Amino acid sequence: MKIVRNFIFLFTVLFLFTIDILYLKERFFSREFYFISLNLLLSFFIVINIIYTGGLSNKIENMEREIEKQRLTIQDYKLESNFLSTLTDIIETFGKEISLDEVIDKLLESIKNLFKEETVVICLFGDRYKLNIKGKEIDLPLEIIEEIVMKPKPMLVNNISSFPQYKKLSESGITSFIISGLYQKGAIVGILCIFSFRNKKFSLRDLNLLRMVSAPISLMIENTELFDKTKFLSITDGLTQLYNRRHFEKLLSDILTKSQINSTPASIAMCDVDFFKFYNDTNGHLAGDYVLKTIADILKKGVKGSDIIGRYGGEEFIILFPDTTKENTIKICEKLRKSVKDFKFPNEESQPNGDLTISFGVASFPEDGTNATEIIKKADMALYKAKSLGKDKVIAA
Repeated sequence: MKIVRNFIFLFTVLFLFTIDILYLKERFFSREFYFISLNLLLSFFIVINIIYTGGLSNKIENMEREIEKQRLTIQDYKLESNFLSTLTDIIETFGKEISLDEVIDKLLESIKNLFKEETVVICLFGDRYKLNIKGKEIDLPLEIIEEIVMKPKPMLVNNISSFPQYKKLSESGITSFIISGLYQKGAIVGILCIFSFRNKKFSLRDLNLLRMVSAPISLMIENTELFDKTKFLSITDGLTQLYNRRHFEKLLSDILTKSQINSTPASIAMCDVDFFKFYNDTNGHLAGDYVLKTIADILKKGVKGSDIIGRYGGEEFIILFPDTTKENTIKICEKLRKSVKDFKFPNEESQPNGDLTISFGVASFPEDGTNATEIIKKADMALYKAKSLGKDKVIAA
């Protein structure tokens, strides 16, 4: 088209030049013919330019549409890249020995790669209830949770002010949201939400991306919970839920190392149920288990949160008192001994001493030893002495 236009332009110029010479110098034709010819040629040239310009406009429109198409394609590629990056971050979290809170924090941070300007929320239901937010703080209404639980399907809501049931969200400044459930073994255990405060119009593509992300997130949370449960079982005694001997000795070694560095005291108390075998043989193993669990509860309630209790073996318990002198440890153990003595155990009157009691042996760092082995040995010797002196006593090394 451009070549035709240029040819016509050249032809028009040459033709005008020719008739100008013929008319002005030779007078081969009339003045009227000259002006008519001139007007026709100019009109023809204008029409050709209009046609050409129209073609250019169409080309420009087509190019603009193509540019927009390419822009959207690039945007899609970026979104897919962020999505793959998010999945990679989630997958890399598998197998790491981190807590559920740490896992959720990492998941929230990863999902932010997809929805950078929005607020991301993970809410877990039931006994594990957690509400974790990345972005602006929000108060998640109970109605939202109930709706997703009663109708377990993804939700996409734009123009939230048009929906009366989301009045609380609208009042908090939220303009739109998408929500996908988190499932384990077919049951909904939580929700993954994206809330916008800036009038974002969520699309079905956004919702599908959220659904695709929610599947590995559910698996990740379940994996972490199973790991935490397995780890808990590996360091605790199944009957009393106290630390087992192996883990207690590790904690004791760590505390003694800190005490050496900081020059602070630390004490331990070993305690043993008096005439436990007699009680077990007389009343049966179930009654004996009840005694051990009850005494474990009494010990837990009678010490500080920083104190550590373990089941050392059979009817024997051990307590670690960080930053506690021997004198204060003896006072605490006396209270614990009295609490056990005052508790009414089934058929305890049949015991050789007419009561179910407990004896303590106390040792401290640094006066009774500089390492775990030495201090445990001293506490055990003190416990043996308490037994030999008539039981139901607290004896210090």
